Amino acid sequence: MKYSFEWSLLFFSLLFVSCGVVKGNLKNKVVLDNQEESKCQGVKLSEDDQRKFDYFFYEGNRYKAIGDPQKSFMYYSEALAIDTCCAVCNYELSRFLLSSGKYEDAEKLLERAVELSPYNSFYIEMLARVYQNNKNGDKAVEVASKLLNKPAAGPEEIYFVTQLQIENGYYDEAIENLKRLESIMGFNEGLVLEMYQVYLKSEDFKAAEKVLSNLVKKYPGNSDYHLYIGDFYLERGNLEKAFNEYEEVQKVDPENGRVFFSLANYYLQKKDKEQFKQMIFKAFGSGNIEFDDKFQRFVPFLMGMNDANNPLDSAALDKSFSVLIATHPFEPKGYVGYGNFLVAQNDKARAADYFAKALELDAQQSEVWQDYLFLLSGVVDSVEMLEKSREALTFFPENPIFHLFEGVSLYQQQKLEEALSAFNNGLEFVGDNNGLAVQFHAYIGDIYHSFGDTENSFSHYEQALAIDENNLIVLNNYSYYLSLRGERLEEAERMSAKTVELDPGNPTYLDTYAWVLFKRGRYLEAKFIIERAIDEEGEVSGVILEHYGDILFMTGDVNEALKVWGKALEKEDHSDVLLKKIEEKRFIDGEK
Repeated sequence: MKYSFEWSLLFFSLLFVSCGVVKGNLKNKVVLDNQEESKCQGVKLSEDDQRKFDYFFYEGNRYKAIGDPQKSFMYYSEALAIDTCCAVCNYELSRFLLSSGKYEDAEKLLERAVELSPYNSFYIEMLARVYQNNKNGDKAVEVASKLLNKPAAGPEEIYFVTQLQIENGYYDEAIENLKRLESIMGFNEGLVLEMYQVYLKSEDFKAAEKVLSNLVKKYPGNSDYHLYIGDFYLERGNLEKAFNEYEEVQKVDPENGRVFFSLANYYLQKKDKEQFKQMIFKAFGSGNIEFDDKFQRFVPFLMGMNDANNPLDSAALDKSFSVLIATHPFEPKGYVGYGNFLVAQNDKARAADYFAKALELDAQQSEVWQDYLFLLSGVVDSVEMLEKSREALTFFPENPIFHLFEGVSLYQQQKLEEALSAFNNGLEFVGDNNGLAVQFHAYIGDIYHSFGDTENSFSHYEQALAIDENNLIVLNNYSYYLSLRGERLEEAERMSAKTVELDPGNPTYLDTYAWVLFKRGRYLEAKFIIERAIDEEGEVSGVILEHYGDILFMTGDVNEALKVWGKALEKEDHSDVLLKKIEEKRFIDGEK
């Protein structure tokens, strides 16, 4: 039995920055800034070596500038071989090794560059990054701290060291550097709050509270500072003080919607779910909180939508989305999020509507188009599906999935020539997506078979199986079509048996297997298998009943065969010769 092809669409990073233009005259020595103190002072190249060095160094720079790192590396290597005191050469070579993933070798070159130029910020920062990347945080902090001793160390350098200290647990040193930055830059909210975070990491809660208290005293009219200290009290379990600060926020700035998130957490701690929900709704309805901020806080509740302890049940999650969308009607992500939520609730028709609204706001979202079309395939007819898939193709003409949707829509309308064209077009763009390639080949094989072009049909089935030898639909259809033609029946049996082995309860695969056995003259085995198919089917199809009658007839049970053929005749899906079988009381092979 042919099976319809039910398709399923299926901190610390290395920053390779250039050190910029070399300053100074090469003949007087290669340096990056006028504060370098070369460890090779007094070493002078001969005139001939200097000329060779200049050539290789300039060529290294030239190839670096035109984007040829391999040749740049080669010339810098030659330059370094002549002048082993060339800090720039060590640095540039290390950058190439870093980009090649050779971190240990790069580390050695950078160490040499820093040794030669102990105050060069580029070298020091890069070496510290490499140490950190190589899981050596202590050395990263040690070498970065050289920047603090550099004459006129700037805020950027101090801050760089501070971040490494925080990351590696040097909290006391980090606090001192943050204070140093504050003395240079004056009051800076970011620095103060970072200081607060460091105190929290070091579990110095008294100091952390003092930092926030000083902010509130200095700027009593700033509602955010009241909010910060209120959240601190809440985290420390002091609910009364936290609530007092949240009330102060609402007095100072009634438009500060972020307080509702804090109040939601407050009521959650008090186990008051109703008030928690009300605060969440108010926060999502606030016009002065960015959508992304709201959604980021919303995600944990969505991820745990099936958790019995989730304070937002399905109804509350649904209402939250409604409030979000009403507040941010031009934010596509809101509609997409709501659509995904509705899919999880198995409300596919509404989900499709919200995906459509998201695409009206931003049609350049290929993943949303995919989800949308997949949903549509189950809730609209093939005509509308075709229209939408072609609309998607206007934006993404080389996306094979949209060609697949187009082809399936045409296939369902029996516009087989057009469907074949759509599938062939999509096949050109599948690349290494083997799952899609199998689906294209399977559909194309089916279409060619309907045209009577067995050669092309079987060729595409074999191409599909070459990619996925266990694809059940292709194995089933291929084996069934071979059995109809009475060709390569041994191979057909092997393929059909495989489908039953992999999916033993599938009545379609059982029917095909029984029919292959029937065509091989093994009627008793075929009877056993077809009866299993009937047991699994539930509402038995006309095709399976007719096959059962055929098998019964060939086992000699003519009366029972006639009864089963009569039942098959009551169904719509039977062969054109079924009535003739009944009238003439004989088996007629109508499937060839």
